Amino acid sequence: MNTNDNNKKRAGFGGGRKPFNNSSKRDNNRVSPTAKIIEKNADFDQLIADIRRVTRVTAGGKHMSFSVTMLLGNNKGKVGLGTAKGVDVPKAIDKAKKEAMRNLISVPIVKDTIPFKSEGKFCASRVIVKPAKEGKGVIAGGVVRDIMILSGIKNITCKILSGSHNAINNGKATFEALKNVCKIYELENEKKNIKVEPIKEEEKESENTVSE
Repeated sequence: MNTNDNNKKRAGFGGGRKPFNNSSKRDNNRVSPTAKIIEKNADFDQLIADIRRVTRVTAGGKHMSFSVTMLLGNNKGKVGLGTAKGVDVPKAIDKAKKEAMRNLISVPIVKDTIPFKSEGKFCASRVIVKPAKEGKGVIAGGVVRDIMILSGIKNITCKILSGSHNAINNGKATFEALKNVCKIYELENEKKNIKVEPIKEEEKESENTVSE
């Protein structure tokens, strides 16, 4: 065989191996099974943070169900998280949505950020949230970022201190941190609303007589 034929086969011509084509067409309409689903409604935006298949082993055999973690938010300070199980995915989503509606909290937002630094803990997960300056953006990852976006916070810095990759625990730890922010904000407002009335002269005289 001529050397020219060998060169052609090496280059991918004739009966040799064809070169790998990086520009192969992909199906852009295909959705991965782990992709997050976002639904926008008039009241609340819905987001599925996590879907898992759960198998429970009993004496009668294995029973398979689905666990769904749902996030709700109106982008105006209200956000909720719910986790529920169902025989199929649609039933689990409906249950998780109702649970998230029951767990709604109102996050205080001042100048597109939170007013105080806070830390939340749930099981092994620890999350810290800090206020940020205007234009900083949402510096967070995973389910923590989804919660901040749905709540309407535009500038914030968050960090998962525990290194946990459990979306449910990280989400609940984030909610604990936001609940602490709500408590501190309410206490500060109560302190500002407290009015100290001056002591009248008659009360002063009665106190002096009692002391004598």
